Amino acid sequence: MTKLASLLPGRNISVRLALYLFLMNGTILIVSSAIGYPFIGNIIKENTAYYAEHYIRSMNNEINFYIQDIDFMTLSLFFLDRNLFGLLNDDVRRIELQSYFDGFKNSRDYIDDIFLVNKHLQVGGTSSAYRDKLIRSDIYRSIMRSEGELVVSPIGPAGFVMNTDKAKEQVLFLGRRIKSPQTNETEGVVIVTVPANRIAQIIAKEEKRYDETILLIDRNAHIIYNPNPADRDAAKRLANMPPLSPGASYRSQDGYLYITGKSDGPSTMEIVGFIPEKALLKDAAAIRNIQIALNLGMLLIAMTMALLIAYRFLKPIIQLAYYMRQIGNREWLPYRAKTTDDEIGFLIRCFNEMIDRLQDSFERLAAEQEKKKQAEMRALQAQINPHFIFNTLNTIRWLAKMGRGEQVFEMITSMNEILVGAFQLNQPIITIGEEIGYLKRYIHIQQMVHPDKIEVVYELDEAILNKRIARLCLQPLVENTILHGILPKSGPGTIRITGRAEEGHVIIAIADDGVGSPPLPPTSGKGERERVGLYNVDKRLKLYFGEAYGVRLSSAEGKGTTVTVALPE
Repeated sequence: MTKLASLLPGRNISVRLALYLFLMNGTILIVSSAIGYPFIGNIIKENTAYYAEHYIRSMNNEINFYIQDIDFMTLSLFFLDRNLFGLLNDDVRRIELQSYFDGFKNSRDYIDDIFLVNKHLQVGGTSSAYRDKLIRSDIYRSIMRSEGELVVSPIGPAGFVMNTDKAKEQVLFLGRRIKSPQTNETEGVVIVTVPANRIAQIIAKEEKRYDETILLIDRNAHIIYNPNPADRDAAKRLANMPPLSPGASYRSQDGYLYITGKSDGPSTMEIVGFIPEKALLKDAAAIRNIQIALNLGMLLIAMTMALLIAYRFLKPIIQLAYYMRQIGNREWLPYRAKTTDDEIGFLIRCFNEMIDRLQDSFERLAAEQEKKKQAEMRALQAQINPHFIFNTLNTIRWLAKMGRGEQVFEMITSMNEILVGAFQLNQPIITIGEEIGYLKRYIHIQQMVHPDKIEVVYELDEAILNKRIARLCLQPLVENTILHGILPKSGPGTIRITGRAEEGHVIIAIADDGVGSPPLPPTSGKGERERVGLYNVDKRLKLYFGEAYGVRLSSAEGKGTTVTVALPE
């Protein structure tokens, strides 16, 4: 015990807890498995054999119902009409006989055809048949070798039927030799065919849950029907299986469980099954649940004991984790508790020191980021102002050179009103209504410079005019629309400015019917003069409102360009 205690670390609580829980849970699992596995093995085998026996017996009872009905029908035909086979001597009476058997057939949907052969080898029934082929068939010869009992022949095509379609169908053959009670002489033969798919429906039930092989055999253990012809070893396994002990319904041999499940009455045929023993575990869901419940119960007890023992170790760790989670919510709460000299005490002291340092660092970082953001926004604002002033002064220079003094005056007046708002850098955010006012003054300047060239249509919802937007954002976009969309176009052009609230955002679209161009994202930042406005506006909107907002450009050459501005609502 002393040696074991020396192996456990004295100050490492995580290792101690892990070792304690591992030893306790491991012991519980080993004990429960050692007790449970033999119990599970026996239950699986018994439960599988019980279920399979009743499953196969239910199939045998169903098929035995058909066989007994056919047995009774074939046996009673002669007694119902002792001149039954004599009716085959006359063609008219043969037609009446066919109608008579059609009634039997129609009342039993599992019967395909009924045939009669009298001692003069005359043939009749529900379908026309070739006499020679019928007499040479396996079922007829098997009947003639019998003593009057019901005979079954393996499933196959009824080749003696004249109807070519019916002759190709797979059927099960049953029949018997009818003897006269007075003379004990053979009066004739009755043959009944059952569709093979009816037999397949019985064997292929949905309740089938094993990888078993199901066979239909006769009283001599010859295979009549095998739903899986690819299983070539089925006959060999059946031949090698020794007889069952009296009262037994299954036997295990060569890795297979052989199950008979005999029907409740005598039968000419029976269904048997071979189940691979490795497939028995497929029916062990209930047993596994018992084992899982047992293990969970014992684990619950073990974990409860472990937690009670380790409570004094876990409590300070849980409290420390709570304070650490508060850091994610920017709550700088130090851990005020009595500290110890072990790892937990060391962690608490380090945590409190980290809280003090983090709080100072975050405050400095936030102040620096705010300063950086303001400086970057001012730089972007200042970048647009010279760009606008340069373009406008260049226009005024050309108007003055052309001697259009009155227009120069109006243009300078409008430019003055725009610049008064543009240089208010201490108020970078304004309403959309104010921005539209500045934009209209700029458009007025352009319409004076290019008369009858530019037409502007405004479609703005009143509800968005009081929403926020960065100052001087729309003017650079309209300026690019005019310079690169409308002016290069032959003839006048139209600019449509729309604004609406949509899914929690404000969407402003500036669309023109100008020359258009291949689309280029405004965030490319390549610095060309004609694109600096788009890049600048997109960058400022992201700085003010976040990465979800900004400018999106779509253009089709020869059709026009649309610039969409996304803003918060």
